Amino acid sequence: MTCPFCLADNGCALDDNKVCWCFQLVVPDDMLALIPSRQKDLVCVCRQCIDFYRADKRGFLEAFEFD
Repeated sequence: MTCPFCLADNGCALDDNKVCWCFQLVVPDDMLALIPSRQKDLVCVCRQCIDFYRADKRGFLEAFEFD
């Protein structure tokens, strides 16, 4: 599965019917709101994008052209 932001493989374990690493993290609601509606509940954000967003929200928004 690919991240909706950077389009890299997000390492989702659900594809292998395992518990995914993402169940251990809370993705900020305002970050989830950036995911296009047609992709909601169908994609997983990667750990790197979550970390980037938390560390530098403005930089993240600029990097992925949300500003």
